[in-house]
Amino acid sequence: MNKVFLYFILGLVSISNWAAVNTTTIKGVVYIDENLNGTFDKREKKLKDVYVSNGVEIVKTNPKGEYQLQNTTSQTIFVITPTGFTASIPNQWYKTIDQNSNEINFGLTKVKSTKKFKIMAVGDVQVGNNNEVKYAGNTLGTHLINTKDYDFSIFLGDLVNDQVDLFSPLKQVVDFSSFPYKMVYGNHDRNFKNTQESQEESFEKIFGPTTYAFFHKGVLFISLNTIKPKGKYGYEGVYEKEEITFVDNVLKLIDDNQLIVISQHIPLVGIKNKEDLLVSLNIKNNILILSGHTHSISRRFYKRKKGYSDIQELTAGAVSGNWWTGQKDWTGIPSALMKCGSPRGYFEVTFTKNKYHFNFKSLGFNPETQVSLWFGDLNQDELPFTVDAKNNKLLVNYFSGSDKTVVKAFINGKYYSNLKKEKQVDPYVARIKRWQSEKVSPDKLSKGSPYLNTRSNHIWQLDLPTEKLKETNRIRLEITDPYLEDFEKEFIFWKE
Repeated sequence: MNKVFLYFILGLVSISNWAAVNTTTIKGVVYIDENLNGTFDKREKKLKDVYVSNGVEIVKTNPKGEYQLQNTTSQTIFVITPTGFTASIPNQWYKTIDQNSNEINFGLTKVKSTKKFKIMAVGDVQVGNNNEVKYAGNTLGTHLINTKDYDFSIFLGDLVNDQVDLFSPLKQVVDFSSFPYKMVYGNHDRNFKNTQESQEESFEKIFGPTTYAFFHKGVLFISLNTIKPKGKYGYEGVYEKEEITFVDNVLKLIDDNQLIVISQHIPLVGIKNKEDLLVSLNIKNNILILSGHTHSISRRFYKRKKGYSDIQELTAGAVSGNWWTGQKDWTGIPSALMKCGSPRGYFEVTFTKNKYHFNFKSLGFNPETQVSLWFGDLNQDELPFTVDAKNNKLLVNYFSGSDKTVVKAFINGKYYSNLKKEKQVDPYVARIKRWQSEKVSPDKLSKGSPYLNTRSNHIWQLDLPTEKLKETNRIRLEITDPYLEDFEKEFIFWKE
């Protein structure tokens, strides 16, 4: 985001020394759209103390519900929807500046306030052709249509795989959603036919600004652009100066008890100047960061000064899994196991006041699938649920797990041991990789998966007491984590 702004406002939040180039003054009102027609009618009530922004500066409507904002041309502006309100026309909380008019109004409607709500956090859909749009529609799209208990979804970038002409057909799928959605800009969402400075314009025309914020039921949500073009096709993970300025301005609008959720494409570990953001976030509020990009699931914790909670980052994996590759199932959809060994899926995030917890939802499997197990020989080609004296290890991949997760094993009804977390290549990924090198999989109708020797962050292992086992055994796993729902499930395995 390389744009320069100057503003003159009613209800000033902050003043910066941005140089003005080809600026135009935008003005308008924020109002309650009683007839939900998206047009301001004179009898409709105007709303004071509502914030409007261009992605850097923020202005507040005056007692008459009016705002005024100076803004560069060909840029979107948006309303920072306050708690208790949403856009009266779904997903129309932003407007593109019309060069022939400097008046932009924002219509809102009231929403019921509850203490608890859920959202979907959706990692890289990353469709590269029309078939992959259909894969996404048949899997994720089905959830968007039939699931009714989410307030909204956040797509965490890389909606397409460098094919910006697929924005429209993908949007047609997402528009069927039974709840609103917000989009994050990713490195594969760029239009390489444009100059570096305008690579995001195709995204903005379809999905809106790459930097924005809104309030929902007391929680502040901020979306950031982490993509800085480098060379013709390259990029860096960077927060431009304007991004940090916007964050600093938004943080002035909240109190210490409000939860902050930041959505971005590239995880913090991949941001060159992540310390610039972390300095701004060294505040009392609880903070959650949602990211995508890696096509794997991970959770990281960033320390702050004494007395403040850690910042947690959830990297939410990918709906496309390993880029829609791998052996196709009986319906024709690739397995596309993520490189961390997780199935394709998304995260359900539940908020209660300023607290939150997660729940992974699988696509292509039972949505409640949370783990995969591997018993014994790592080179076996059959069902890996048998151990012997030489191959007695159990590997458990708990897809949502972190360093705060505890995994307990109960064998044949008795507690045996806690499992030890061990960063390693997922055994199912390793087997697929081996089968591909031996050319026994996938079939001719499927596309091989480009797996590397990437170690998973959420595998636990245990040496099983083969001398005490029966021919047929059962094991119960009890898994706890302060940010996850307790998980308990029993499995059958064998000893030879």
